[in-house]
Amino acid sequence: MIRKKSILAVLFLALSSYNVFAQETKNKNEDVKKMEWFEDAKLGIFIHWGIYSVKGVSESWAFFNNYISHENYMKQLGGFTANQYQPEEWAKLIQESGAKYSVITTRHHDGVSLWDSKSNNAITTAKDAAAKRMF
Repeated sequence: MIRKKSILAVLFLALSSYNVFAQETKNKNEDVKKMEWFEDAKLGIFIHWGIYSVKGVSESWAFFNNYISHENYMKQLGGFTANQYQPEEWAKLIQESGAKYSVITTRHHDGVSLWDSKSNNAITTAKDAAAKRMF
């Protein structure tokens, strides 16, 4: 009886590991297929836009690097109006550049998100900034 249980356990483990291996192979093949476009894309545009654009602070690491105090940095929320947001023009420029994709950073290391969140403690431009609607 013990020998039969041992054989069943070994068989179960062997089949389980085969199933995991087969799934990993399938996932790798799917991942390779999904990423084929990336090799052809060559150029992509990453847009970093946030409250630091109000005072022309170089980026959202500014208060971490002591270029501006955290308190003064966060005051920029009141001045972020998003009046320079022109997605159609941005898309046209990106297309003209030859880029095949673009990514807009929607949340920065400063913790400020460009869209609203269901989290009670989230800092968002939609809730906390002068821009109440950007998109």
